Amino acid sequence: MCGIFCEICFCENQQIKDAQVMQRIKNRGPDCVRSVEMSLGDGLTAFFCGAVLWMQGRELTPQPVENDQGVLLYNGDIFDDSWPCDVSDTTVIMEMLTKAEKPTDEFIVQQLKLLKGPFAIIYYEKRNNKLYFLRDRIGRSSLLFHKSDNTIVIGNTLGRKYDCVEVPATHIQILNLRTNTVKLCPWDEELHTSKELTINDWTEQLRKQQSLPDDEFSFEYTEKELTKYVITFDIFNGLCLCLHVYYIQIFWLFQDEVVAFIESTAREIKCKSTLMKKLLENTIIKNTVVKVTKLLEISINLRLNRQPNKCKKCLNNTIHSCSHCTVGILFSGGLDCTILAVLADKYLPREQTIDLINVAFKKDHKSTFDVPDRITGKQSLQELQKLCPTRKWVFREVNIPKEEVEKYQENVIGDLIYPRKTILDESLGTALWFAARGQSSLESSSCRVLLVGSGADELFGGYTRHKNAFKRNGWQGLNKELQLDWKRISFRNLARDNRVICDHGRQPRMPYLDEDFTSYILQLKPWLRCFPSEDLGIGIGDKLMLRLVAFNLGLTEAVILPKRALQFGSRIANKKEKGSDISKTFFKNIPLTT
Repeated sequence: MCGIFCEICFCENQQIKDAQVMQRIKNRGPDCVRSVEMSLGDGLTAFFCGAVLWMQGRELTPQPVENDQGVLLYNGDIFDDSWPCDVSDTTVIMEMLTKAEKPTDEFIVQQLKLLKGPFAIIYYEKRNNKLYFLRDRIGRSSLLFHKSDNTIVIGNTLGRKYDCVEVPATHIQILNLRTNTVKLCPWDEELHTSKELTINDWTEQLRKQQSLPDDEFSFEYTEKELTKYVITFDIFNGLCLCLHVYYIQIFWLFQDEVVAFIESTAREIKCKSTLMKKLLENTIIKNTVVKVTKLLEISINLRLNRQPNKCKKCLNNTIHSCSHCTVGILFSGGLDCTILAVLADKYLPREQTIDLINVAFKKDHKSTFDVPDRITGKQSLQELQKLCPTRKWVFREVNIPKEEVEKYQENVIGDLIYPRKTILDESLGTALWFAARGQSSLESSSCRVLLVGSGADELFGGYTRHKNAFKRNGWQGLNKELQLDWKRISFRNLARDNRVICDHGRQPRMPYLDEDFTSYILQLKPWLRCFPSEDLGIGIGDKLMLRLVAFNLGLTEAVILPKRALQFGSRIANKKEKGSDISKTFFKNIPLTT
């Protein structure tokens, strides 16, 4: 993903132009760097900088893009099959935003709502002196906001010196530089429902929200959301009338016939392979598996074909495409990433290798790099080689000793993870940074695109908390937990993961978080997403639908692997530490810029 940065100064002072921050921005977009400075009137000055990672269109489009109406900084990818493949998405977006002679908030917001894909945007509209800034509605990109007495800074990454907040993905923000107020426009509501806050009130509200631990992060649920799968009937004068449900508990007495089928099958059959084969004989389950697979294939195909199809070494060559590795997969050998590998094989040129990047950490000289994810990674590699024998798979072992971890955590990774700051952020961010670097003992991966399995656990109930919610409150409890996971996904880890992965000039692409795919999954009944009952057990019931998809694709071993968190599978985490505690590693004598 590209790197974008904007600084607004309220006085005649020079912009910060922090060299370290600028380098982080350039790391995200190594193919072209450009900046623009301008006076905005009333003593305001602006500095816009864009660093491009070229992925779409026949030619690279430098940023920022400027015309008479505005200045655009765009970081992301539009994955919309109605858009032409040979035109830069940056150019198309600029044309959309500036095609009205007299731009209004309503017009610009409406254009932004048409975009599909992961992105972050900063757009300065000259006529009305307004700055529009936003992340896509799922929150797959990163954008940070910092305000001091003299400046406002917005960028993909800033670092620990800046008391910044993550721009929420829940709204499109409009900063009025004349009034110093921020209008918040919800993605799924009309503009008249928006509210306006002072900058200080808005940032303070975000700090409070973003400092909450996961178990205190909650949302209100409407009756409609909790009963969206409910159909009940009342018999009146011999007629079957469909009624609104006012008592939620009534619904759970009218469970889908699929529930009874899965429960009875699980009690009768204990062999996992035989069980999944039997489940696929059910028409509703089989049709759902086919639909989920088709949507996932479309998502992966879009993400593999919207790129120059050249590796890092060959990008500037005149050849149409190269035979080197252009796509890698962050690969633990688990269910999510192995499915991505099988489907990627269908849509990449046969002559290209695919890197399976597997990271392992060694805590001391006595331990080895044979961590759990290394073992399952090699097992799943063998299954891929049998299932896709014509593809050359490169299993890239990324081995990181303790000394190297400490060095980069202190100097680099801490700045990328901020403003996230817990031990869990430290562990996951560190594992992803080293994995995305792709440096094995022989060489570094030449890929420019990384497929990542983000979102699979939230969509298909892969966490222990889903099982606990079901155990406590049945299907209603599971449904609510799945809703909660989706509503907070943009707040928890997506922006952090984007910052650490993109630091290596590679583009993370997340097929499970495609808009069309997620829209379909979210409307499924909870028992068609996961089935965390005791009869099915771990390795089947969690992420049941995704396991059935994998089994239907021909995977038989990776399909029954239990969920294992990256921080434990790679051995980066210390199990004696509490994940929600503040990291002591990252925050040693770090002064904040005010």
